[in-house]
Amino acid sequence: MRRIGRVREVWRYPVSSLGGESLASITVSPEGIAGDRRFALFDPETGLAAAPEKETRWRPALFITASQAATGVPVLRFADGAEHTLDDGALPNRLAEHFGFPVAVGLIGAGDFRFAVVSNRYKPAPLHLVTTASAQALAEVTGLPPLDARRFRPSMLIETEQGEGFIENHWVGHIMRIGHADIRVTEASRRCGMTLVAQPGLAEEPDVLRGIMRHNKRNLGVYATPGDTVIIRVDDPVYAEI
Repeated sequence: MRRIGRVREVWRYPVSSLGGESLASITVSPEGIAGDRRFALFDPETGLAAAPEKETRWRPALFITASQAATGVPVLRFADGAEHTLDDGALPNRLAEHFGFPVAVGLIGAGDFRFAVVSNRYKPAPLHLVTTASAQALAEVTGLPPLDARRFRPSMLIETEQGEGFIENHWVGHIMRIGHADIRVTEASRRCGMTLVAQPGLAEEPDVLRGIMRHNKRNLGVYATPGDTVIIRVDDPVYAEI
């Protein structure tokens, strides 16, 4: 294996489609990251989960961040600094004010009778990897300024020391070693409208998705699965089997 960089950031998204939390480490198993995407917002009239990449009415979701407390349910933080736990009785009114229509909180899968069960719109991969090389390559081909990795909502941002361009493309089907953990890269990450949506500090930018479609077959980053439960930390070295 050849060292290609280090882990710069790791992220967890306790509530699907909302802003996530940058952490010092994550625990990930073949089933996914502990505490990741266990909840989702949904429309109580239709029962459908929030879809900011498809419906503009859901795009304010990116201006709420979710964090997972050591105990208890996640906490939502709004742009004005107000915080509400998911079981806070005042939260439904605050969400309705934020979005302009009634919004409820659901649990993805059974396990907590306080929340309705809601179906996720997709099956998330255990890990979603993006490199600084790919973000830089996309900025160069589109003429955009340096791109913030938050646009791609990775669980891990890898700072590359070797390689240029969309280097993750070459990892699909291969094993990587991150710290002491072996991770199998399963497929490329096919991108959606979430990449262009505005969020705190980032304006809406359609050329992000256009550039991915035109220059890398709509892919940026890769999905991967560990063979066992592992802990991945910021600054862990990253090696690729290429």
